[in-house]
Amino acid sequence: MKSDFVMQPPHPETEWSACTGYSESALPIAPILDVSMRDASICKGPDDVFYLTGTTDGSYIQVWTSFDLQSWKGPSNVWSLEQEGTWQRESKGTSGICSPEIHYVKGSFWISYGLQNGGTGLLRSLSTSMQGPFQDMGKITNDGHDASLFEDEDGAVYWVYGNGQIARMTAEMTGLIELPRMIEVQPWKVAGREDHPSFSQNLQVGTYGAFIYKQDGTYFMFCADALARMGSDAVDTFVAVSESIYGPYSRRYLALPHGGQISLFKDTDNQLYASFSGCGSYSLVEHYPSVVPMTVVKSGFIRPSERVRLEKGGVGSLQPIADFLIRDPHISTGPDGAYYLTGTSDQPYHNFWDRNNQLHVWRSQDLKEWQHVAKVWDLSENGTWENNIYENPCLWAPEMIYLYGTFWITYSLQGGGTGMIKSKSGLAEGPYIDMGRMTNTDIDSSLFQDEDGHVYFVWQDGKIARMKSNMTGFAEDPRKLICADGQRVGYEGAFIVKYKGKYILGAAEWNGDKRVDGTYDLMYAVADELYGPYTPRRLAVPHGGHGTMFIDHEGRLMSTFFGNDRTAPFRTRPGIVPLEVEEDEAGLCIVHCCE
Repeated sequence: MKSDFVMQPPHPETEWSACTGYSESALPIAPILDVSMRDASICKGPDDVFYLTGTTDGSYIQVWTSFDLQSWKGPSNVWSLEQEGTWQRESKGTSGICSPEIHYVKGSFWISYGLQNGGTGLLRSLSTSMQGPFQDMGKITNDGHDASLFEDEDGAVYWVYGNGQIARMTAEMTGLIELPRMIEVQPWKVAGREDHPSFSQNLQVGTYGAFIYKQDGTYFMFCADALARMGSDAVDTFVAVSESIYGPYSRRYLALPHGGQISLFKDTDNQLYASFSGCGSYSLVEHYPSVVPMTVVKSGFIRPSERVRLEKGGVGSLQPIADFLIRDPHISTGPDGAYYLTGTSDQPYHNFWDRNNQLHVWRSQDLKEWQHVAKVWDLSENGTWENNIYENPCLWAPEMIYLYGTFWITYSLQGGGTGMIKSKSGLAEGPYIDMGRMTNTDIDSSLFQDEDGHVYFVWQDGKIARMKSNMTGFAEDPRKLICADGQRVGYEGAFIVKYKGKYILGAAEWNGDKRVDGTYDLMYAVADELYGPYTPRRLAVPHGGHGTMFIDHEGRLMSTFFGNDRTAPFRTRPGIVPLEVEEDEAGLCIVHCCE
């Protein structure tokens, strides 16, 4: 494929390669039918009528019809396992029909399906109607719980099922003329580095629900697969693409979050849709049929339209609080009662990764309207030790705090090393003086002042050291805060906030497929004492790492947000997520996003 996206994995913050796009007017996805259903499938017939089926009770294959994808009639029980089944009822342990799909191929309606305990079959309508009656074409494969048909432009028809199994059918569609083969995809690779976080050896599109769609000479092979992201039970829809039906296929990528097994079809206006029944606790629709408008962005690259919202919860509907670009945002309060925001800037070259050496500060009275305060530090103008280490240093993840009558800002450098500056005037706009280098390695530094007045330097993945009273360095050897189960809380962006008598340790972690299609989440752990023991880590804000928590004027716990993965509600914009704090049955503090 010629598409940059399918050839080389971009950074997940890259907007053009995102899976979900942002729109202020996006509407939440909703069920089109009040019927519990899995593996929803929709087909448009030659009469411009839409036909819907899916896994329901397993005894019947049920079909609903619609002229507009909104009003549906039915169901019609078009085939009965108990009354019309033959070999299906003889199969050992048969417990029902699953994953039926409707197809219009070679002038007839067909229904492909699977058995819950394995095996796939095919039905053909003996009339010109989807109502049948249907002829049982027999067992097609002994394995598989799902099946699909694909008719190519040359008239050849293929049986597609499972984790990407495919085989050509006989001209009469009574069976296969070849053994099924699994479509293999390319592994994720970055410049040949197998140690890169984006490297993956996964060679299959997914684990079930294979479906092929073709557009402009490109074959799209879809499959469902569970991806352990967001601390969720989501089953996502992945796709790989090829210019030949048997491949070679590209690396796979996430095409439809929470989509599970899908089918693709076009409406009467040629708009492309995916059937959707939702798989996972973050899905706005779960196990009810719906449709999602899809768009082919460029050769081989497909994703949902930005006109729809797919995730529920406080993050799913989140909108940016400002329109400037930022990463790793941090908010704190000043003595004047104002909120101060800082974070990784893309200045001066509009690039977060190339000589972005400026540190900017914004101010707000209400967390809604933000005014730019000043550029308070510029390594090209103010830097000292930083410029002696890196030829073109990049300034990352600054955090601001008001201590001892003035503002302090910690920051880190791309490539490692952290530093700190201090306002000489006591004002947020400075001028600032360089307090020197704090650590020789690592990134993402933060300051925390406990109720006894002691100040602590926190950085990277939970490293911590108490500061000297004059803030010129560490008063003790650094240590690392570990969760009770031995895990780190996260791999970067560590911070501490104290709320209602509890120490909350937070950090960012990539969950799922790491920096490919995983989610960059804000994790947390809780302790009664600063140095622990801390609880096992949990998810605080999906898509929310590297954010930091803060307490607003009303005493509510909040978290900053910027979006750094392909399924975030937006990317590299500042956001704020309200948090709720509760206790579970064991009395442990639970932090989660407000609905």
